[in-house]
Amino acid sequence: MVSIAVHGGHTPHDVLHDVVDWGRVVVATAARAVVATLLGLALWSAAPALLGWHPTTVMTGSMAPRLAPGDVVVSRPVAPAEIRPGQILLADDPDQPGHLRMHRFVEPGPDGTVVTKGDANPQVDSTPIERSAVHGVGFLRVPSVSTPVLWVREGRWVEVGTVALALVAVLLLCTVDAPLRRRGPRHRGDGGHAGSGGPTGDGGREALIASAAPPAVGAHSVPDRRSSRPVPRHVDERGRAARRAAVQRVPRVGQTGVLGLVAVVVGASAVLVPTQADAAPFGRTTGTAVQLTAGTVPVVTTLSCTDSSNGSVVIGWSYAGDPPKSFTVTDETGAVLATTADGQARSATVKLSSALALGTRRTVQVQTNAAAPGAWTSTQSAGVPIQFTSLLGLGLVSGTSCVR
Repeated sequence: MVSIAVHGGHTPHDVLHDVVDWGRVVVATAARAVVATLLGLALWSAAPALLGWHPTTVMTGSMAPRLAPGDVVVSRPVAPAEIRPGQILLADDPDQPGHLRMHRFVEPGPDGTVVTKGDANPQVDSTPIERSAVHGVGFLRVPSVSTPVLWVREGRWVEVGTVALALVAVLLLCTVDAPLRRRGPRHRGDGGHAGSGGPTGDGGREALIASAAPPAVGAHSVPDRRSSRPVPRHVDERGRAARRAAVQRVPRVGQTGVLGLVAVVVGASAVLVPTQADAAPFGRTTGTAVQLTAGTVPVVTTLSCTDSSNGSVVIGWSYAGDPPKSFTVTDETGAVLATTADGQARSATVKLSSALALGTRRTVQVQTNAAAPGAWTSTQSAGVPIQFTSLLGLGLVSGTSCVR
């Protein structure tokens, strides 16, 4: 009588080994999902250029919070007649030849031009753009895909190196299940082939009956009740064989294939890299490189005071600059005493209020109001003193006189 030892179930070592194998599969699948997502974003940001569209990198946050630096915006070509207020336009920057501006169309400008403005900017752009200079209208946003480009432009090499190392790590994790995909069931010689179609028993045992071939030398056999010929009986671990066979049926994508695909997409992205609008597409206040000279409004000189017979004084001055808009006469408190009608005047009549006490003194100053747009004024001139006093020394009639 021949005894056969049939082992059922899994040992703790086998269970731990299976858990590690499944962990490799999960980690590799997650890493491939990350790579696929990155490749998809790169393709969405660069491939539209093949259709004649314009991918552009957001460099700053003048269109925040709608768009963030590092986003890529794809602009669709549009005819000048189709441009409407509210659209985001990519156009040649009239303030910087050879550069681009990408801001929102806020209102029509003079002579059919377009006035643009960044959503986060307090004022409209300084120069309107021609409709013929518009390249396209913002159509698609790919978030954060060009953030490394922004970091390189700003010299943030620590962040660039960190992202590069993280990408290498993800690519390596894509291959952690390579041994499982190269390796079949652990006991191939025992008949554990996937898809053999042999009858299976319970408790993880699989029996294969060979009706024609004789049993192998040294193999344990049991008599078959239907025949006097002994048949071999092999015991395999069905659960493990099935799992390994399922893993083996997954298409074999080796490390070389993954790296090759990444290289192709990265190369295509480098060729079709999104352009950068110097006016920071959707996102930055325009900075025009110009030379500015500080301007000042000239101050009047040589103030004089002359008493008048009607209880007032005449304040005179000299002025050597271009004719201003007007002159304003004030006292030391800032109260306006007189304003000239134009910039040609060189004197003004001043009479203090009768509500002042007799003997009250005031220091009169003259301020120049420039003719340029805005409220440009000069600093106050040197003062000349005047006082509120009585006339004829009677105290009954009051007036204004110069202080000698």
